Amino acid sequence: MLEVVATIEGLEELEQGLAEMPEVLGSETEQAIDQLLLLAQGRLATYPAQAMGTRYRRTGLLGQMWAGATHRVRRVSLPGGRMYVEGSVRNARPGVAYVQDEGSQAEVHVGRWQTAQQVMAELQPEADQLLERAGERAVGQAATAPRG
Repeated sequence: MLEVVATIEGLEELEQGLAEMPEVLGSETEQAIDQLLLLAQGRLATYPAQAMGTRYRRTGLLGQMWAGATHRVRRVSLPGGRMYVEGSVRNARPGVAYVQDEGSQAEVHVGRWQTAQQVMAELQPEADQLLERAGERAVGQAATAPRG
């Protein structure tokens, strides 16, 4: 009879790395969402070309409010150790919904001003890349973190 025994050493370190994964992944995801919101703010602050023949004088306040808006990223913990990260940016300029919200956009702005929803849809490939890189960094950090 011949018996071959294989032994895997270091499982304690792997277990500890996996235990730290939610914290590391949460941190990396927060950074990715933060970057995504900055991209969105830049695009939302961009004005379309002014319509020919209009005498309306732009103030630039709508774009300034997007550019200077504070965005918020937070981690939400759920039962069972699950969590998610959400982010938001808010433009408090009166009337912004009539210009850049898909559900409230005034007819005069349709097709000229991008809605917030259109901007976020266009940023989906960037969001996917940011989150993929965040996951890769989290796995790398958890796998190589010194154990005490």
